[in-house]
Amino acid sequence: MKTRSSTAFISLLAFTTAAEAIFDNVTVFAPPSNWPSHSTSYGRTLLLDHTKTDPVLLSTWSFFPPDGTYLPIYRSKDGGQTWSDYSKVHFSNNGGYVGGSIWQPFLYELPRQVGEYPRGTILASGNAIPHDFSSTNIEVYASLDRGFSWEFVSVVATGGPPNTTNGATPVWEPFISMYEDELTVYYSDQRDPLHGQKLAHQSTRDLIHWGPVVNDAAYADYTLRPGMTTVARIGNGKYLLSYELANAPEVPYAVHYRIADNPLKFDEAKPYLLKSGDGTIPSACPYTVWTPVGGPHGTIVMSDGTYSEVFINRDNGNPHAWIKVPTGKGVAYSRALTVMPDPSVILFFNGGMYGENNTTVTAGEWVVPRRSDHPFST
Repeated sequence: MKTRSSTAFISLLAFTTAAEAIFDNVTVFAPPSNWPSHSTSYGRTLLLDHTKTDPVLLSTWSFFPPDGTYLPIYRSKDGGQTWSDYSKVHFSNNGGYVGGSIWQPFLYELPRQVGEYPRGTILASGNAIPHDFSSTNIEVYASLDRGFSWEFVSVVATGGPPNTTNGATPVWEPFISMYEDELTVYYSDQRDPLHGQKLAHQSTRDLIHWGPVVNDAAYADYTLRPGMTTVARIGNGKYLLSYELANAPEVPYAVHYRIADNPLKFDEAKPYLLKSGDGTIPSACPYTVWTPVGGPHGTIVMSDGTYSEVFINRDNGNPHAWIKVPTGKGVAYSRALTVMPDPSVILFFNGGMYGENNTTVTAGEWVVPRRSDHPFST
């Protein structure tokens, strides 16, 4: 009895210590009061690989600064508890998009050399919109000094004006990943006349020359619009693609996913509706990560744009094993998740809700539930 009591006390003490270490609702950025626009959205974070013992993060988001067309880069040297303005990614192709805006940013660190760009190069991508809204342009920029300065690299894809009406031809929402020796940019594509919108990707071995457009999710029903790709490698070594499906019959922008052995062949994989055990179907702008904690297969964590809760799966994406779990975090348009060096901790990065006039960018941590917290889960 004494042994069990001591063990229980130690476990409780460890849990309390971990809980006290968690921070929440840290303000990263608030638009100054004298700015014409006070809107922010689509926050993204990157944990730098070489600093995992002393977590350094970079972050960015979409906003409308009065002093140029750029993505802000903020840096945290303490794992997200405090942030400072670090650099700017000025989108300089096509005359610099003066008076335009940069939507849907993404940050990525090269895990190995690609072309002339060495391991550790930081990439920034976004959808550059000219001042006259005449086109959409997914571009890539690179930093060779850990995010302090940036250079233009290449254009991945160019589409028509930003218009979500079926029949328009824009491109949207880049997501970067790497598989074997190829770097891939996934995005949403309205240029194919056979589909109102589809998910596609293009790959490169040098960051300059991009291969053909390859479908990832292209529905026979023209009206269905899969969008907002995120890709995560899960516990069994396979890859999970999560996306919203506009005009889905279940709920607006119902979250779906596919699992494939090869992340360049998602179009061959079966689509699944994500539905938790309590019947909830997440809706809009999913963001998915995997962490090795929580069970023998680790835990898939998916955030959407409708619920404060996240949806977790401890059975390699089994469609019957999703659980809705409270987070205490605010809802956001494409809330980003980052697995921290302690893989039981997920950093939530909230860029604000799309279309709202007064938003702030915030960050906070969340602890992945233990199996004992959800005893009826897989």
